[in-house]
Amino acid sequence: MSKRKQIVCLGFPKWEGDYMKSTVSLMSELAKKHDVLYVDYPYTWKDLAFRLLGREKTASVTRLLGTQDRLRSLQLQHGQTIHLLTLPPFLPANWLSSSKAYDQLLAWNSRIALKEIQQAMRRLNFQQAIVVNAFNPALGNVLAGELKEKLLVYYCYDEINGAHWISKHGPRHEQQYLRQVDLTIVSSNRLHQDKGPITRSCVLVKNGVSLDLFTGERPKNVNTRPRIGYLGSLDERIDFELLTYLISKNPGFDFRFVGRIVEKEAAAQLAKLPNCEVLGAQPVDSLAAYVAGYDVGLIPFKKNRLTAGIYPLKINEYLAMGTPVVATNFADLSDFEKVAYIATNKESFSLLIHRALAEQSDEAIEKRRNFAQANSWVARAQAFDQALDGALAKQSKITSIGARSIS
Repeated sequence: MSKRKQIVCLGFPKWEGDYMKSTVSLMSELAKKHDVLYVDYPYTWKDLAFRLLGREKTASVTRLLGTQDRLRSLQLQHGQTIHLLTLPPFLPANWLSSSKAYDQLLAWNSRIALKEIQQAMRRLNFQQAIVVNAFNPALGNVLAGELKEKLLVYYCYDEINGAHWISKHGPRHEQQYLRQVDLTIVSSNRLHQDKGPITRSCVLVKNGVSLDLFTGERPKNVNTRPRIGYLGSLDERIDFELLTYLISKNPGFDFRFVGRIVEKEAAAQLAKLPNCEVLGAQPVDSLAAYVAGYDVGLIPFKKNRLTAGIYPLKINEYLAMGTPVVATNFADLSDFEKVAYIATNKESFSLLIHRALAEQSDEAIEKRRNFAQANSWVARAQAFDQALDGALAKQSKITSIGARSIS
């Protein structure tokens, strides 16, 4: 990585939690060489109420209310330090239909955020930092220029037009934000295709895998029944109709699902099937052991506007363990054509599971592992950092030309 930077990341993903997040992985790697302030997910008063009721686990009541220091420094796995800021609770705004009302509430919340971020930057002696906004363009629009950033970056890892929680106002704010940032970094070919023509500069940095976590040997399956598994959230991206077909079509296989349960009713219906386990979210450090127990890893996503822009984290997590992958053709998966099985319909998906079970040679396992090795978060963070360097160099050149023309 290059010269030491000061980076303020306005993170939409929660730093803590029970699933892997690209923003957290990237910032953890960047913190090895740079000073990083991570502004955590903006919890609302609704989140705080859920926390008090036991329905929200990650929010810290004392930090949200300010009775405990909102700014803390965490030492990560490799000894690097990241600074983590918890903002005061926001007033919920996404439910509002009126653009005017939403923007007024956004301005109110942004003033709260700005004060806390500026104070944290002063305490850390952050001056002219690079501001990276991770998928929260509405907040980004209001804060642009207010943090005296030397570079404004939008990290776009999902298609906002397909995200139901922000679909009312997100696309409008993203269009505005794309036009004013210095650099947009996207995580998939489709996002690069869609966002590139709108923004000043667009760079593709695909998702990676934590090789520290997803490593080790896959034990031989001592069961007589193959185990087919999925690692990830059971949410609106999942094709539950496909899963019901696969589980019913293959009564001799055991299916296991590990991850957050968002679509509770659909997940409950799966759990009723005799050859299916739905285990829910598990500790991050236990995930590799679950994947190691899979004979085949699934990516059963629907093919729609939301999933078209996804570069799935889990595909490299499966491959890093040598586990064969069967996925729907929900997005551009051309990168994986030689190491994964891509299905075009439910019948071919079932057939490909059988094929994947049959192709378990040492050579095939090693090929999968080697592919994932090249896609580590270490490599992705280096690419991210190089994109920042390129934007800084371009900005410096423009400033130099402007200074010469004035003189």
